Amino acid sequence: MKLLVGANRQHLVTLLLPGAKYISELNTELHGKTLNADLLYNIRWNGKKSILHVEFQKRRDRDMGRRLWAYNALTVINTGLPVCSFVIYLKKDGNVAQSPFTIELPDDEVAHHFTFRTVKLWELPADIFKRPGVEGLLPLLPLVRNSDGHAVVEDMIASLDAAGKNDLLPLGYAFASMILETPIDRQWLKERFALLKDILEESWAYQEMAASGLQKGLEKGRQQGLEEGKLQGQREVVIDIIQERFPELVNMAHKRVNALKDSEELRRLIVKISIATAAHEVEEALAVHRRRKRK
Repeated sequence: MKLLVGANRQHLVTLLLPGAKYISELNTELHGKTLNADLLYNIRWNGKKSILHVEFQKRRDRDMGRRLWAYNALTVINTGLPVCSFVIYLKKDGNVAQSPFTIELPDDEVAHHFTFRTVKLWELPADIFKRPGVEGLLPLLPLVRNSDGHAVVEDMIASLDAAGKNDLLPLGYAFASMILETPIDRQWLKERFALLKDILEESWAYQEMAASGLQKGLEKGRQQGLEEGKLQGQREVVIDIIQERFPELVNMAHKRVNALKDSEELRRLIVKISIATAAHEVEEALAVHRRRKRK
């Protein structure tokens, strides 16, 4: 969602607040407390400077009203401008947040009364994204009211092409995958977009998504590398101790120790072989930890 609206900021503003004009993006990290809103835009609405605040939700959140209130209040405090808050739900998932959010005093008097606006994509008609000025949000078509699986995906592809927005096809693919979840539908979706492979790979959205995935993969690999480095270091400690104290067991120990993949298991093994007084105690310790691994 952030990629989609980031490429079409005015289109989102027009959809939510017709007539309002996008000015600039605001820092979403709110001071005073570590809170990060999804989207904060400086806008001009009815001729006045204001801020549009939007949160995107795929699943229900019981604390959504409080979160919106906290983001809204901190933004007002930091900027001195009025803030209009929206929550956009992508999929139906139980009850959604209801406006207003209130905080009451012990005597039942309302201390805070906060109103916000809710958009449920599954209740919107498809035509809303085909209007001039909001066509940058066409990838959301699969999530609208009465969407008919394959037909709405075909409509989205055709509409993006007609609007000259083929660069958003990868995002359309991502949103379509949220409604086409059966094995047959998933296969159809893969095959349908495979026909658009060249267009997809050349689009900025595809490159952004690929870069994001690569970054996550590198981070995951880095973490896995650190963990494996720690395990290997522990294995070497085990072998070094056995080499010094019971060299006749080194060959047998190599195979068993290299099979261990748990840091805590290796730590306990290091302790046991460090205090062992005879070779048979080391063999027994290696055998015990090997059996635990198999379990």
